[in-house]
Amino acid sequence: MLRFLFLLFCGIILYSGEASSRMPIYDASDYYYQCLHINRDPEYCGRQDTSRIINEIKKQYRTVLTTPSIVGWHENIPENTVVLRDMYESWTAFRTRLCSLSHKSAAYLEKLVEEKLSCNLYYAQHHNAHLNSIIQLLSKQVPENKSQLKFLNINSHDDEYKECRKDNGKNCIKEELARTTKEIKNIYKTMLDDEFLGKWNNGPDLKNGNYRDMYDSWIAYRNRMCSLSVWAYQVGYGQNAMTTDYCLLFFNIEKLEAMKNILVSAHSSLDEEIDTDEDDGGEAEGKTIKPLERRFDANQNTDDILEEQEKHESPLVNKGMKKQVPQKKLDIPSWAK
Repeated sequence: MLRFLFLLFCGIILYSGEASSRMPIYDASDYYYQCLHINRDPEYCGRQDTSRIINEIKKQYRTVLTTPSIVGWHENIPENTVVLRDMYESWTAFRTRLCSLSHKSAAYLEKLVEEKLSCNLYYAQHHNAHLNSIIQLLSKQVPENKSQLKFLNINSHDDEYKECRKDNGKNCIKEELARTTKEIKNIYKTMLDDEFLGKWNNGPDLKNGNYRDMYDSWIAYRNRMCSLSVWAYQVGYGQNAMTTDYCLLFFNIEKLEAMKNILVSAHSSLDEEIDTDEDDGGEAEGKTIKPLERRFDANQNTDDILEEQEKHESPLVNKGMKKQVPQKKLDIPSWAK
């Protein structure tokens, strides 16, 4: 029990860091404790709990599809189904790659925790919590004061944002969004050039390999999630309840903190415990990740990814609160079963 709790703690610390005030912190579930009581195997029970949560996530996608207010998100239910399918698949692709990289960066903890398990469990719980909030918003079962709904909540900003706000008190979200996007790209470049993390890419440059696939799938997931989140806030609280830029900034800050912590973990003071003579720089770990079978349409130009600013960074544009007639029959797609 203590080992798994430490595993959870490491996963939470690694991915929350300074963002812990923005991101939920989870304890091991009752399901996990029941499993541990029977099997006495923390890692087995952790994997079982992760599978259980992912199955819950698939059910939540079905709930979103069958909530009447979702019909107006796009033109019709079939289009919503396609967008949600891509959101789920891009989230899975992003999570798989990030947790593989995190596993590599936390090599010095290998004898203490299974980092990849901790990472996957954290992100499954995190996504599950976000979908729960979206379903609340779509069902209008929300607090009167939206600040009481702890979802996409940025409690603090860095010094650059605060300095920008001092300039006549203007709205600095767009500037912060551009700055954090550039910083994320710079971290990708740093990781590729890093002796310890570079080979994980399993490709010659940032246009080919795991880093390209991780960035593409994250952008696709973030954009779809923000499109859905902004729509849900509009349903729950009205047209001006949430801006797209604010949502994008939330996910940028979340990603930035995760990548910073991975980079720090890869060069911690415990590096001397790694047998560097036998270390392959992450090449073996990187080869376990299959290349993306298809490119998610992230509504952006990705030909020069990480080389230029995206020409179309914004997510799918909501088309307003249009009244649509729900279809009588909804075939649940295979990916959500």
